[in-house]
Amino acid sequence: MIYCDIVVDACPKKDVQLPLEFAREMALETGARLSVVSYAWPRYSGMRPLVGNALSAQLQEREMIDALDTARSAFGTVFDDNAVEAEWCSGVAEPNVVLRDHLWTADLLITSASESKTCAPLDAADLALRSGAPILRLGTKMPEASFANVLVAWKDCSQARRAVHDALPILQRTGKVTVVGVGDEVAIERLEMVADHLRRHGVTAEHLHIPRTHGKIGEDLLAEAQRVDASLIVAGVFSRGSLKERVLGGVTRDLLGNPEISWFMAH
Repeated sequence: MIYCDIVVDACPKKDVQLPLEFAREMALETGARLSVVSYAWPRYSGMRPLVGNALSAQLQEREMIDALDTARSAFGTVFDDNAVEAEWCSGVAEPNVVLRDHLWTADLLITSASESKTCAPLDAADLALRSGAPILRLGTKMPEASFANVLVAWKDCSQARRAVHDALPILQRTGKVTVVGVGDEVAIERLEMVADHLRRHGVTAEHLHIPRTHGKIGEDLLAEAQRVDASLIVAGVFSRGSLKERVLGGVTRDLLGNPEISWFMAH
């Protein structure tokens, strides 16, 4: 299994060049085709169109176009040698609405955790939920263009299985993978089975069962990732149901709240 068609999020943000550089390295290794998309929308305009008087609307649109020009410049810097096939697409529109159309035939979306002060951010978990596509959200402390140590957050649910399956091309290229279960969420025998499954796919994997100590499973997972120096967490999103997690909180929101570590997510 390889990623043949990858969508790269180049929506205006602080580190717009990070996902571009990571995707370029992946494409050089796998031969994947890249679709680089960049959409800008005013951060505080909500679901409404650009509003206000004609002058303020023009100023908002000009600001969005300038932000897109900056992102386009970063694209040109990263892909100026034409070593990989990369197509550019941009416009003034809400990112989460438009990107779904780009993901129906994509193997993966690569984005990052940073945001822009003026442009609306991409909600990666919501996009994974609505599109069904796996998403790699690069953290702000991305050490290199690959992952030496990965933590797989497992519980017996379809979302975890989907995340592990979709992440295989990355897991097969990493140095070490630890399958982790927390408290009574999962039996240690299941963790052994998942680790064995990964080893059959050529992944260097082991398993670990940890007690639930922080009250929140997400906090326990993040603490364990920090302890083992993992640079990537593989986990399903909204395993309790999106509405329940949005209202009550859950692992998804805990992981989204930590922008430092990278996260491979799927639903």
